[in-house]
Amino acid sequence: MRLYRLRSRTGFLIYSEQGRDTKKFINALRNSPIKFFGLSVRNERLYGYVGTRDYPAVKYLAEQHRLTCEKIDEKGAAKRLSGYKRRVGLIIGAILSAAMVMSLSDRVMMIEVGGNENIPTDRILSHLEDAGIFIGSRISSVDMRLAERQVAAMDKDIDWVGIKHIGSRVTVEINEIKAPPEMERKNTPCNIVAAHDAQITGVKLYSGMLIPMVGDGVKKGDIIVSGVVDTKYGRSFFVHSMGEITGIYNEKMTFSQSLVTEEKYCTGEESSKALKIFGTKLAYSPPKLPHEDYEYYETEERLNFLGLPLPAFRITGHYRIMESRSISLTPEEADQIINERIEKYEKNFLSGNASIIDREFTKTSDEKGLTVTVNYTLEGDIGEEKAILAKYEPPQPYEEKEKK
Repeated sequence: MRLYRLRSRTGFLIYSEQGRDTKKFINALRNSPIKFFGLSVRNERLYGYVGTRDYPAVKYLAEQHRLTCEKIDEKGAAKRLSGYKRRVGLIIGAILSAAMVMSLSDRVMMIEVGGNENIPTDRILSHLEDAGIFIGSRISSVDMRLAERQVAAMDKDIDWVGIKHIGSRVTVEINEIKAPPEMERKNTPCNIVAAHDAQITGVKLYSGMLIPMVGDGVKKGDIIVSGVVDTKYGRSFFVHSMGEITGIYNEKMTFSQSLVTEEKYCTGEESSKALKIFGTKLAYSPPKLPHEDYEYYETEERLNFLGLPLPAFRITGHYRIMESRSISLTPEEADQIINERIEKYEKNFLSGNASIIDREFTKTSDEKGLTVTVNYTLEGDIGEEKAILAKYEPPQPYEEKEKK
């Protein structure tokens, strides 16, 4: 009975104009293979429903019992669709829609990458494309396990890759290779030598033998802390010298600025439009570019249909037209630019490494530009390690020496 409710059904009315009884017809209908439902008698008239295909058989059976059979209504999918049988456009649209849904359900519509902290996402997407996974690619044609191994082999910074898909969305999980911490070898014999011509102002010695004292002057390359230690028994052994040596030293820097410079500035912007479908870019609005230099960048907007993302993007290219022009500076403006560069140098290179005790400025200028030489007097760390290229012989205990 529920099967007929889902299909097309026809309502019928059985009656007799001569007043014949419908009981024999009801018994014959029950004994027939015709499936019926909703049978009822009202005012000596019989109402009921049968499947649309069984209505001719009911009508024939009624005529055999000299009864009149009339169709009173018809319901179901066949009745509703019969009005559209001549509308070819709707049928074609329905077929195309079904084909599109079937096709897109097997296409990659979205790629999500996670777990990467140092590796750029664009680099991972490029590896995935080389492995056959990109927006618009067929999911059924890709071996996910093979793609995992291929992506991991393409990049030395990737340790492990996990790829899976949920519907048309592909998720990629990356595990990066973490570089082991750089080990500081503290057992290599070395000296501490002077990195500048300086006067020693402070020493914190942890291992090794100090040669000059605080207040002494040293030249660049002189040994301050020796890694060769003599024992009272006349033997020597090598150690890894460690210490903090501070001193006062001089440093000279020169800054120059030309009075005539060239700079680039933007004179206008142009744009281009393109569609990117299944990874293929189709330009439909090319830009009108002059022969000058330009800066280019593009933005990407994903297209949607009924709230669902499509494997299609609208690409907008932005062109900034650049031109060069000469700028003449006054000596005062050049001096201001040099002062800003000096300030940046002191902040980036001297701050934290050394303290500035004194500065001396020397300015020279001509028709081409301005030059400023700064002589710094600094106080900071002047020691640097330098390995001792010698065979290491550990010291012998006193007991072994006496036995010999």
